[in-house]
Amino acid sequence: MKVLKMRNIKKRIPDASVAFGFFDGVHLGHQEILRHMLNGAPGTKVVLTFDKHPRDVIFGVHKVRYITTKKQKEEIFATMGVEYLLYIDFDTEIMNMEPRHFVTEYLLKKIDIKKMTVGFNNRFGKKGMGDTALLRQFGMEKGFDVEVIAPVKLGEQVISSTAIRQAIEKGDIELANQMLGREFSLCSKVIDGKHLGRKLGFPTANMQMPQKLIMPQNGVYLTKAYIDGEEHFALTNVGINPTFVNHPYRIETHILNFDQDIYGNLLPICFLKKIRDEKNFENLDELQKQLYNDTDYAKKYIENTKSSDGSVIR
Repeated sequence: MKVLKMRNIKKRIPDASVAFGFFDGVHLGHQEILRHMLNGAPGTKVVLTFDKHPRDVIFGVHKVRYITTKKQKEEIFATMGVEYLLYIDFDTEIMNMEPRHFVTEYLLKKIDIKKMTVGFNNRFGKKGMGDTALLRQFGMEKGFDVEVIAPVKLGEQVISSTAIRQAIEKGDIELANQMLGREFSLCSKVIDGKHLGRKLGFPTANMQMPQKLIMPQNGVYLTKAYIDGEEHFALTNVGINPTFVNHPYRIETHILNFDQDIYGNLLPICFLKKIRDEKNFENLDELQKQLYNDTDYAKKYIENTKSSDGSVIR
């Protein structure tokens, strides 16, 4: 997959079937848009997106906590079979561009669009004045097809990036994972800490806080950690660990049946479910006892979700 900035495109991309949106999370609704683009009209398979969420530019500050990083989105797009990923630098010029100019001059100058696939709530152009009806009108004028994908629901809930962020912030990781169609994940560098967990018999990987990403509600989670491509079940604490005074907000992961030096490594973790809230324990013995209980819970959960071939059902 080729990754390009729109401003750097020198040669017009030919015969393009385009999926257009921000695609934060690349959730089941987004995946439906992408599948229609990939399996529909022939031609060059293109994803067109913004380099940052429009609200960050509109409000002048970082407003949106992202579900996925650019790297995560790029990996998903490439796996699905996208040929080109095009980033629009969302700046004040793009923000103030009239919808017609945005499509008929800005986009079509760089991309020979044959078909554009968008979600039902797609908006574009100055003040979001462009909608799917206007996009269809431009398509009729300029000779490209427009396909609008209906909302994808989980029960009565419309799947959206906003709904997923809300679920993650509430600690409802299982709901978030259902809407994502995979496990919510974070990846950050393992940094040195105070080794408090090791003193209790539960060494933890202290993870550098990812910037601009949504964080789960404070608490203890059953997770999976990946080290050198191998999957390890783990317990991850998100928060301030209130038993310790002046403990900074951080992510700490205790990897089950693992005790190796991974300082400086990038550690991907996938969240499976929330086990409990953070607690302020009266003493370290009480904390240690709870950690043993958490570990027992995790092991029982893993055992109870194993299929007949020994793999874990998720």
